[in-house]
Amino acid sequence: MRFEYLIGLRYLRARRRERFVSTIAMISLGGVAIGTLALTVALSVMSGFQEDLRGRLLSFTPEITLERVDGAVWAPAELQRKVSAVGGIVASSPYVSSQVMAVSSTPSGAPGYVEGGVLRGVVARDNPVLTQLQRTLEQGEVESLDTNQKITIIDRGQRREVDLPGAIVGRSLALELGLQIGDPVTIISPASLAGGMGAPRLRRFVVTGYFHSGWFEFDSALIFVSLKSGRALLADDPQLQTGLEFRLHNMFDAPAIADRIRRVAGPDYKVSDWTHTNAALFAALQLEKFVYFLVLLLIVLVAAFNIIATLVMVVMERRKEIAILRAMGARAGSIAAIFLCQGAALGVIGTVLGVGTGFVVSWAIGTYHLIHLPPDLFMVSAVPVRLYSLNFIAVAAAAIALCVAAALYPALHARSLSPVEVIRYE
Repeated sequence: MRFEYLIGLRYLRARRRERFVSTIAMISLGGVAIGTLALTVALSVMSGFQEDLRGRLLSFTPEITLERVDGAVWAPAELQRKVSAVGGIVASSPYVSSQVMAVSSTPSGAPGYVEGGVLRGVVARDNPVLTQLQRTLEQGEVESLDTNQKITIIDRGQRREVDLPGAIVGRSLALELGLQIGDPVTIISPASLAGGMGAPRLRRFVVTGYFHSGWFEFDSALIFVSLKSGRALLADDPQLQTGLEFRLHNMFDAPAIADRIRRVAGPDYKVSDWTHTNAALFAALQLEKFVYFLVLLLIVLVAAFNIIATLVMVVMERRKEIAILRAMGARAGSIAAIFLCQGAALGVIGTVLGVGTGFVVSWAIGTYHLIHLPPDLFMVSAVPVRLYSLNFIAVAAAAIALCVAAALYPALHARSLSPVEVIRYE
């Protein structure tokens, strides 16, 4: 080992009359450790919330959608076979969607509460795209959308039995409308009311299930029906969206796969992927994560200023020794290297302690759910944590770089000391 490193590490051990300087050095080391600990835990929690949010958002949002540019209703079976051959696609399914109004019924059969929503007509049986709907169902089965249910309704004061197609609604929407399993709900196409002429286009459904995704915009608006029922209700709706939705093997390949789908489908079709559809949201999350990184890095910066003060005091304490080393032939660069080594040692030790402790704390929070949250407010019952090696590497690199940079001024000051002047007067 070079003598610069040996001397620099030796200076970290205090002699009796230098205990104060050593204490300041330990405080600086502790500041680096605490800063990196807070930073790694914050980034792990932010990554957990970001991934959880992305998962919930994509649970009912297709990773890629394909629609006609002119918005016309079309038969997608042939194009579905072509596009499904594109590499990276694991599932595809046709769908229809539009804004609707949902109306519940009172026990006397009169209209009850009215809420706006989004109707999605989907293939219910063996639909690999609807796996998330199946997982979030609290009551009912997805297959119930394809079967008619016999229920008793009151129509104009008379009881009668009718067969109604099934519908699965979000739990929040069901609470707003006062719906229970087996209750009828009337879906109205608002576009049919715009002209003011003729009967409005509407259809009754029976509630066969609830889902709870934890995402309020979905739970308070989405209504799932069968593809056939959705097309029958929305056939002449100008707001109708009809097309294909795709699930991918790797969601982050969506932009590249969307380009390949565009080439296969041709200019008559519009292809969108989740990175563009929700670009503003995910960009805001990424910016927030970066801001957290910068703000918490200030803790490490404060510790770095403590390192500057510590090393300046060490230089003043070691003036005679520096002069003797220079007189013995040590180069000015070697003197600077001694104090750079000391600053780097404080940074590396503090960073290893902080990052290591941060990893353990983050792992414990994520594994044992140590921090609980109200699920109605935060969508999750415990703080989610995701451990990414890149986060820990970035924190360690930034902390060590700041500590080494903090050692530059004391190192240059020690390098500029004149051995003749020090020996003459001291």
